[in-house]
Amino acid sequence: MSHKLGIIIPYRNRPEQLATFRKEINDYLDIDFELIVVEQSDKKDFNRGKLLNIGFLKAEELGCDYVIFHDVDMLPVEADYSYVNKPTHLITEVDLPEGVSRTLFDEYFGGVTAFPVNLFKQINGYSNEYYGWGFEDDDLLLRCLENHIDLDGKKVIQRGRECIALEFNGEDSFVAVPNKLSILRNFSIFTSFSYNNVISDVDLVTDNNSIFSIPGFDTTLTINSFFDLTFQFWKNDLSSISIPTKGLQAGHFNAIITVDNKGANRNTVDYQPPVVKFYLNGKLVGENSFDKLLNIQKEPYLYLGVGDPDRKEKNNWFKGKIDTFATYNDVLTDSECLQLGSNLKDSLFNLKSNDKLVSYYDSKFVNGTDLIDLRGGNNARVFNCEQTFTQYTSDITKPIPHRKEGKFKILPHRENGYKDGYWVSWTSRENQLRYLNNYYSLKSNYQKDGLTNCKYKVRNEFNSENYHHIEVML
Repeated sequence: MSHKLGIIIPYRNRPEQLATFRKEINDYLDIDFELIVVEQSDKKDFNRGKLLNIGFLKAEELGCDYVIFHDVDMLPVEADYSYVNKPTHLITEVDLPEGVSRTLFDEYFGGVTAFPVNLFKQINGYSNEYYGWGFEDDDLLLRCLENHIDLDGKKVIQRGRECIALEFNGEDSFVAVPNKLSILRNFSIFTSFSYNNVISDVDLVTDNNSIFSIPGFDTTLTINSFFDLTFQFWKNDLSSISIPTKGLQAGHFNAIITVDNKGANRNTVDYQPPVVKFYLNGKLVGENSFDKLLNIQKEPYLYLGVGDPDRKEKNNWFKGKIDTFATYNDVLTDSECLQLGSNLKDSLFNLKSNDKLVSYYDSKFVNGTDLIDLRGGNNARVFNCEQTFTQYTSDITKPIPHRKEGKFKILPHRENGYKDGYWVSWTSRENQLRYLNNYYSLKSNYQKDGLTNCKYKVRNEFNSENYHHIEVML
């Protein structure tokens, strides 16, 4: 059976890139295809999803039985545009120009995405509600999930165990732990925690929910609204370093931070700078060197469940559970981190890192408002937390797109999303919050929002052989 492809480009104000793309794609492909460019010619914020819906309707009119939604700044280097019978992402590698970043995370479903016509109609296409940059492709993946469309999966290791945990409500729950850490010594931090969603504040640039924190310039482990679990610390010159691991939408995890403050002698030829390492479930996910840490021992307490409960804003409350928290007086080795991060049943006293253990808090042992330090001498104070039973958690499989191996060259362009800690346009933050609301409810409103209510006005249309350029007002 022969197939006909519709390549759909959402477009505005990139004439040089469009000319380059037209030449490159015609030279690259030797299959039957229609190239459909949908240009937004009004002054509203760009709406990629709605433009792609309009292009899809044109592709269907032209007799295409599968489509590829394609950004104009992505040129194929080595990619397979042949027919697909299920939603398929075509990007596994990118060639980036200087100054442009692109993260190929597990759930990435934008850029170059193929769909058979029948399945795109089944999910009612893209949402029409995502003006500005981003999250229409995340919503598209949610629509596939809701409609039980065939998706790939990736195993996410879980470390939930049968125990008692403290539950944090995301509003005023926290634990104040006496801070015995010092930048003059090596140390390690361990915590076992779980969460189901990220607390969002519509007035903030982004959301950081602190699992533990040494406040001030927070030295902290956070989960944010991009589902990045990140350890952030500050150097003495007040510059920060972040070590993230991405794509942890929910679950139960063991996190370990090791801090080598001493390093080798600075006056020797084999000097190695101090280093911080971040382990998740016993495996190293990142590390960074530094010269000198910010003085963290001046803070009398470190906190579980909040960045700082005394701040008037950006408290960074955490909603979830913490069952274990411990500190060590040295850098844990890789093998010790593997044992500790994989542990599901043993007391920390029974592990080989026991001789380095300084403080040990098991949420089972609460006496009044005191969380008992099982190592002795440094009881913590509990505020507005409830003890709750947790169960053993099996590994979970998160849905991700099917992918074909594909390499694309990215043309230079201005970044439009989240850059250097800020949104280029606040509508992108609003898109993120809209998507998160849909994600947590598992309801994308696909029945009422999509192809079936895609309203627009055609200003001009040009057709020449297999090229179609449609100017629209949304």
